[in-house]
Amino acid sequence: MADVKVAALVASVRSSPGIHYKNPRFPLNIKLPDNLECGSKIYIHGCVAAEPNRFAINLKNAETDANNYLHFNPRFDEGAVVRNSRLDEAWGDEEREGDMPFTPGQPFLITIIPTVDCYEIQVNGSPFISYNHRDGMPLCDVTHIAMWGDITLYGIHLPLKSLPIPLNLRIPKNTFYGDTLVFTGEVPSGADRFHVNFQCGPKEDADIMYHFNPRFPENSIVCNNRCAESWGDEQALEGSPIVPGDRVTVVIVAAREGFIPFINGNPLPSFAHRLDVCAACTIVIDGDIRLENVTFDSPPVRLPPHIPDIDIDAFDDKTVQTIRASTPVTMSLPCCFGPGKGVYVSGKVSDSPSRFEINLQCGEADSDIALHFNPRFDPSSELVLNSRDDGSWGEEIRESNPIAPGSEVEIYILCQDSGYVIIIDGDVVIGNFPHRIDSSRVTHVNVDGSITVHRILGM
Repeated sequence: MADVKVAALVASVRSSPGIHYKNPRFPLNIKLPDNLECGSKIYIHGCVAAEPNRFAINLKNAETDANNYLHFNPRFDEGAVVRNSRLDEAWGDEEREGDMPFTPGQPFLITIIPTVDCYEIQVNGSPFISYNHRDGMPLCDVTHIAMWGDITLYGIHLPLKSLPIPLNLRIPKNTFYGDTLVFTGEVPSGADRFHVNFQCGPKEDADIMYHFNPRFPENSIVCNNRCAESWGDEQALEGSPIVPGDRVTVVIVAAREGFIPFINGNPLPSFAHRLDVCAACTIVIDGDIRLENVTFDSPPVRLPPHIPDIDIDAFDDKTVQTIRASTPVTMSLPCCFGPGKGVYVSGKVSDSPSRFEINLQCGEADSDIALHFNPRFDPSSELVLNSRDDGSWGEEIRESNPIAPGSEVEIYILCQDSGYVIIIDGDVVIGNFPHRIDSSRVTHVNVDGSITVHRILGM
C-alpha cells in the first residue's frame, strides 16, 4: 500500500475556496487572479516522470518577455534544486543548497508562500527552502505562473478568501472539448444580472464564443455569441431556476455539440457552437455574483508516468469521454483495449456513502468483469477488488480504503502487461491487480453507486 500522505494533503487543499485548475494543459503559462501578496499561497500537485531530467516553476510579471522573480528548478541530472531570478534578461546568482526532495515516479505537493522577505517553499507539507526576494523585484509585481518539464501536473490551487469581480481567467492553451468551468457563489439580494464569457482574450471588445447571462428582472437566461463587435441571435430560456438571494453552482461544459450549462446540477439547453471554440483563451465572470470557488477542469492529456502521454492534437482519435453523467453510467471504450490503455474517473463521493464501483466490463450489461473496483464505506471502510468470469465472482482482494466520504476524487485505472495499476489522487494505491480475464476483451466501463460523476475518460 502506497503512502497516502500527498493525497491527504491535496484533499485538504482542494476543499479550500479559491481558484483551482485541474489537469491544466502543459507547458503551463497562466495569469494569477490577483498579484501576489504576503500570506497568499500557491499549491502545485503533480507527479515526477519515471525518468526525469528537470522541471521548473517560474513566477513572472508578464506572459511573455517577462522578468522571472522565482525560478524553482529541480535538476535530476545534477541532483540539485536550483533557485534563481532573472531581471532585464540577466540571471542572478544560483542557489543550490538542500537535498533533492523529489523522487522519480512519485507524487508531490509544492507549496509556495510569499512573505515580506522571501518565498517559503514546502514539499509534501515539510519546509524545504527559503528564497529571498532579489533587489528590484518586489513581490507585488508577480502576475503569472509558468511551468515546464518532466512532470504530470494534476492541479494548481490558489486559495483566496474572496474572489475579484470581474474575474479574468486565462485558459491554459485555449479551450478544448471537454473543458469544464465550475463555480459556486451567491446571487446578492437585489441582483440585476451576471454573465460568464468564453472569449478570445481579456479585452472588453474581444470576440465571445459563449455568453451565459442570467437576467433576474426578466426571469430569463440569455445565451449568445459576439463576433467583430456584433452580437448574434439570442437564445433565451424563460423562467430562471435561480433568483436573487440564492446560492448557486454553475457548470459550463465545452462539449463537442456545444456549450452545455448546468445550474445546481440540472442541465439547461445546450448552445451550439457558432465560432471556433478552440479560439477561446479567456473566461470572464462579471456582474451581480459573489464568487466563492472556481474550478477549471480539463481532460487529462499528460498522464501518470506509468503510461505514455496522449497527444493533444490526436486526443479525439484516441479517447472517449462522458461528462457530468448520472449514475449508473456505462461508456464504451476505444477499440483495442489492453496494455498501455486506461480509464480515468473523477467525481465527488456522497457525504454519507454506502459504496460505489467502477467496472471494466467485457460488454455493455450483465457481462464478465475484468476489474471490479469497489470502495465501501458502510458498515466498514475498505476497498474491494475482484473480477467476474462466466457469471462467477473470483477471490476478493481487500485493502484499506483511501477515499473519504464527501471528497473530490480522481481515479486512474491503467492497464499494463501484468495487470492493472490503480492511482487515486496521484498516489499508487494498487501496484498490480493481476489479469484474470484477457484485457483485450474489455469494451466498456461502468460507474455506479455513491458518487457524482464529473468525468469518465477512456484512453
